[in-house]
Amino acid sequence: METQLYTGENFSFSYPSTWKDAQLNMPQIVAAFVDSNPKGNFADNLNLIVEESSATPEEAANSSVHALSNGAGGEVIQNFKKLNYIDVPEKAAGILESEYTQGELNAQVVLTQYFVSNGNELYTLSISCSKTAYDNGGKAVVQKIMDSFEIVKISEEAALPNTNDGSNAEELTQQNLFAEIMAYIIPIEIEDGALDELTYNYFVEHYELFPALTPEAQKRAKAEVDPNITSRHLNKNLSPYLDQMFEVSGYVVDIIEEELDEGVTVTEIHIVDDNDNSIIGFYAHSTGDILQDDDVTMRGVPATYFSFENISGGTTNSILIGVSTIEKTP
Repeated sequence: METQLYTGENFSFSYPSTWKDAQLNMPQIVAAFVDSNPKGNFADNLNLIVEESSATPEEAANSSVHALSNGAGGEVIQNFKKLNYIDVPEKAAGILESEYTQGELNAQVVLTQYFVSNGNELYTLSISCSKTAYDNGGKAVVQKIMDSFEIVKISEEAALPNTNDGSNAEELTQQNLFAEIMAYIIPIEIEDGALDELTYNYFVEHYELFPALTPEAQKRAKAEVDPNITSRHLNKNLSPYLDQMFEVSGYVVDIIEEELDEGVTVTEIHIVDDNDNSIIGFYAHSTGDILQDDDVTMRGVPATYFSFENISGGTTNSILIGVSTIEKTP
C-alpha cells in the first residue's frame, strides 16, 4: 500500500495515497480523508480530533463507548457494539475496536479508534472501514495508519545536547531552534564547518517553515521555492543561494532519525537527485513511512558543501541543506 504523509501542528500520520481530503467543515476535526474509489457503497475513511483533555486513553475509550451506545451517532451509527480495547502504554495510547450499522446505507462498519494522550491534549484518530474491506486486508491498513501516528511537541526553550557548554550559544527559543540545530550539526559533520549567517537568519525569519507541519505552512514553503535553482547551480557556486529555498527530487540512499532532548526528532536524509548529485538534508521531524530507496521531493535551503568517504573507497561531494518539507514522489 502506497501512503501519503500528513503533518499537522505537533503531529503526523500516514494514510493511503488513494484517499482524498474529505473537506469536512467541522472545527473540531483537524484532518479527514476518505477513499476516493470505494469498492462498495461505503467509503472507508478517517478523521482526527484534537482536544484539550487530561483523560487517559482508556477513559476516552469508555466515554466513546458510552456515548455511541446511547445514540450519540444519530441515524448514521446504529446497533453500536464494542469489540475490544487494547492498552498501548509505551505510546500512552489505546485502541478501541467496535462495529456498527451505517443507518443510511445499511452497511456493516468496523470502527477503530486510536486514542493518544500527551497529558494535556487528547488525540482521537477514528478509522472506519466496511466490514468486508476490513476482513480482506483493511485491518492491516488500519494498523499501518495507527503505527505511523506520532506526536512531536517542541518546547519554547528546548535543550540540545552539548549546545550550551560555556560557549556563546544563543538561548534557544521556538524562533531560533532550527537555526541552532543546524549550527550545532554542521561542525559535527564537517571539520571546521559553520552555518553561514545568511542561512541562519533565513531559518530564524522563516522558523515556522522548518519544518512546515501544517497545510498552510507547506503552501508557504512551496511559494518560497525558486524553480530556477538546481543542484547543478549549487555545485557550481553555493554562495548566491544561501538564503534561497529550492526543490530537489531523487531517491533515498540513507535515512536516519535521532531524538534529541525535549522530544525533538531530527532526520538525516541522503538522496541522489535526478542530476546524479548528492544531497544531504536535515529535517526537524519524523518522516513517517519514508524509507531507503523511496523516491522523494525535498524543499529546503542550502547551507554548505559536505564530503564523505563512500563504500567504493572514494569521496562523495554533497550539498548539505536544512529541510522544510519532504514527501514521497508519486
